[in-house]
Amino acid sequence: MKQALIAAAASLLFASSANAVSISLFEVGVNKDGDQPTPANVKYSLDDSGLGSVSVIVKGKGEHFVLGYFDYEIGDLFFDELGAANGAPGAGESWEIDEPGFTFGNIFLNFQGGALDNTNGIEGVLEDVAMALGRTFNVVYGGIEVTFFTSLQRPDAPFFLSQTDDETGETIYFWSSQRVPEPGSLALLGLGLAMLGAARRRR
Repeated sequence: MKQALIAAAASLLFASSANAVSISLFEVGVNKDGDQPTPANVKYSLDDSGLGSVSVIVKGKGEHFVLGYFDYEIGDLFFDELGAANGAPGAGESWEIDEPGFTFGNIFLNFQGGALDNTNGIEGVLEDVAMALGRTFNVVYGGIEVTFFTSLQRPDAPFFLSQTDDETGETIYFWSSQRVPEPGSLALLGLGLAMLGAARRRR
């Protein structure tokens, strides 16, 4: 599973030309109702650094969850970073910061299992940082769009995670949102699924 995530993110590895500090996205994944690491109907809007947004539209009445997992590397070293949770999560929000699981962390296993533990497993310790956020919600009609954002700019959000490189002081901010998507987005999604179904029937 980790190999699949690494392969999915390989095209995003880079040395940032826009910033003096190199940033690379080592792993990224989305868990939608247990379908991961790259479920259908996920839109990746990431720049060359791997920063930006990842959105997924969830349809179907009932309770659902969506988790987003990001493992960035800042600077030349990957084990000299700090992670922090800022603010208070809202109803239905979950989170986790930890070592990615190559030595001791359990964040990746929790991401796979669909349940983050709402803790910072490396608080106050310089380590290799991975971050994950989750949203649990109930769809009554239509659908819900969940979006995960990452940026070098501190967000105006009630709750967000941050990853800071100790050597350079560079910080990546990570937060999420959910909303009812525009009718056009749902219509396009439905049209795409209908066309896919028709193509499968023709085969």
